[in-house]
Amino acid sequence: MAGESVSKSLMLYFGPQHPGAPGNVAYKLWLDGERVIDAELVPGFLLRGFEMMMENRAWEMNIVIGYRFCVEDPDSLELGYAEAVDRLLKYDIPEKAKWVRMIQHEFGRIASHLFWANHMSGSVGLRTTGFWSIAAREEVLKWFYKVVGHRIYHSFSVPGGIRWDVPKDFKELTLKTADKIEELVKDIEAALLKNSVFKARTKGVGVIKGEDAIKLGITGPSLRAAGVSYDIRKAVPYENYDKVKFDIPTGENGDSYDRAVVRFKEIHQSLRIIRQAVEEVKPGDPWRIKLPLTVPPGTGIARVEAARGEYMIHVVSQGGRKPYRVRLRSVSLPLMTTAIKHVIKNEEVTIADFPVILGSLDPCAPDIDR
Repeated sequence: MAGESVSKSLMLYFGPQHPGAPGNVAYKLWLDGERVIDAELVPGFLLRGFEMMMENRAWEMNIVIGYRFCVEDPDSLELGYAEAVDRLLKYDIPEKAKWVRMIQHEFGRIASHLFWANHMSGSVGLRTTGFWSIAAREEVLKWFYKVVGHRIYHSFSVPGGIRWDVPKDFKELTLKTADKIEELVKDIEAALLKNSVFKARTKGVGVIKGEDAIKLGITGPSLRAAGVSYDIRKAVPYENYDKVKFDIPTGENGDSYDRAVVRFKEIHQSLRIIRQAVEEVKPGDPWRIKLPLTVPPGTGIARVEAARGEYMIHVVSQGGRKPYRVRLRSVSLPLMTTAIKHVIKNEEVTIADFPVILGSLDPCAPDIDR
């Protein structure tokens, strides 16, 4: 922010109550006319201290806290915490639980990407595709309600496996939901990505090349849109991801348009994974190992490929009924800091471009205020 050009510019607050802001954060934007010449993240509007709270609650109680770091993608966090405790306990959970966890994880990714599509549509003034996206997401939430009893937060992937067995019509329900989502997403994808306004607002805007993305700490779809074929599900497989076939969608230009294309392609790959996984869920198979009341000393680390990138969850036990330490590696912090600053430094960003670029990166603001 230092420098003569900044000192002579206009400083404008953007957020936290702004339709283009990604949740409960604000930015200080320095403008030279309509051009954004610098941006500074202003966090702290949603500080909840979840990591500290988890250190003062029993292991099993933390299941209902661990996924609240990001309401838009809670299932990745839920699975990450369960996996971290499994590794601390050296559990090898039942195969059925692994397959069901994967299905939950992928439906959660789809729900998150559809929620992003709604926000991204609004950022460029295309509200119709946003409404369609929310309607498609509703099909995922209906599946969750029928399988686990809750629409948003699920408390289903727990240390030792899954909380309870799946319903008898699980396969039929899952395949029917996957088919319905695929049908709806094809329309949304075509209507948004082929729209001339969307192309004009996103192509060549917010460019981050692969080498730069790695240096900036970016993971997930924003990294893959820059041409880097890296996905934790392939690089360091967890659950049974090494037993299913799926592709890693990548882009070429690393711009806002490529980030949109990659997310839609990821929805189709998630459906592909779900259809393979559900065939392996056998009625009557064991689905959980009971969690002991006390946990021995040790550490557990889990890395999961969430909708926005790599979450790493680290739990430390000194023995007893609750963790000594719980820490989360934020996906969104680099997206809202180093990524944004890099784009502003390297291309001409107008005030109208700023929410489009920010939306294309899809940060989840609460995961930095934890």
